Amino acid sequence: MNKKTISRCILLLLLAVMTISVQGQQLHTIIFADTNDRSIGKSVLQDYYSISVEASTIASAIGMQLKSYYFKGDQCSNANLRKVLNQLRTETDDVILFYYTGHGTRSQADVSEFPQMCLGSNRDNDFYPLEKVLQQLNEQPARLKIVIGDCCNNVVNGVTPKDYQTRSATVLTKGPVDVYNNLFANNRGFMIASGSTKGETSVGWSQGGAFTLSLLSVLKHYATSGLSATWDYVMADTRATTFEYAKHTPVYSVNIREVETATAAPQYQEPQNTAVDDGSEDIEKITILTAIGNENVPIETRVKIQDKALKALFSNPNVKVEVVGSNGMTIVATEKASDFVLRLCTTHNLVNLVEVDKTEDNRGRYTYLKVHEIYKR
Repeated sequence: MNKKTISRCILLLLLAVMTISVQGQQLHTIIFADTNDRSIGKSVLQDYYSISVEASTIASAIGMQLKSYYFKGDQCSNANLRKVLNQLRTETDDVILFYYTGHGTRSQADVSEFPQMCLGSNRDNDFYPLEKVLQQLNEQPARLKIVIGDCCNNVVNGVTPKDYQTRSATVLTKGPVDVYNNLFANNRGFMIASGSTKGETSVGWSQGGAFTLSLLSVLKHYATSGLSATWDYVMADTRATTFEYAKHTPVYSVNIREVETATAAPQYQEPQNTAVDDGSEDIEKITILTAIGNENVPIETRVKIQDKALKALFSNPNVKVEVVGSNGMTIVATEKASDFVLRLCTTHNLVNLVEVDKTEDNRGRYTYLKVHEIYKR
């Protein structure tokens, strides 16, 4: 029996003894991060980790299935961007979040307020307009599209206009869940934003880009303060915060309206662990680990499959597992794979596991794993 078959059997065993209510909506998260750049690569990597964790937090909070399309290092390229945009398939209730962090620029002749993304290249033909991403995503049936670019927006000689028409563990409580529902689950339309106005450069530090840090800080403020959140409020505060700390001004356009329903607004629902077999050939290893941590399955059942899961998912019991905070970088715990899997078998209130980083052997098993854990209170 191969690893794929073993993995599927483990997950099906878990699902056979539990009842899960899973919404069909998906949060399609597309991240492109130029982590190879010598000057800003460290800042970009921090942005990459922070946004990937935030996306999983949002999906867990609003009960959506996360579909991730993440490209960093050599994978951050024009070819991969075109490929993912061309192959993306969404449904009418889905949400798309696109995020780019890296170098950006513009042509003197560009009409758009938004920059061109360099995508890890210094060749003009490889640059891709941020607003063109929004135009392509607007062709999708998904009800909400969010496009964000943390990059410079200054004019550089030799850049040409492109041919398109312009225009620590997270704990989910009622506050964050309500905020994320207001922003992602109850809206229709689009929003596009980048870190600086035409002619400006964007600032980044070792802990991340100023625009990204400001956006995450504002989202956290709304989530913890109980304030009513709209994208207009969030982006206005983000622009003010970015300018205060970095002296460049984000530019954005919001065209979002609340979804009209004939029924009363939904009441707060506690986030749930909804790890499921989605029918695809390759079950994600992190999905299996999340299912093992599902408290709806009796602890005795989870402990019984502990050894099989360990052998199927990790190259050996001593593989290092690092647990990181919500910034995706700060290590809060380090343990062996055997201890990690055992802890999952007996844990309570786990909603989701975020695979932040990994290495694998030639059989697709973890040789190193970095995760962020999301719990309900």
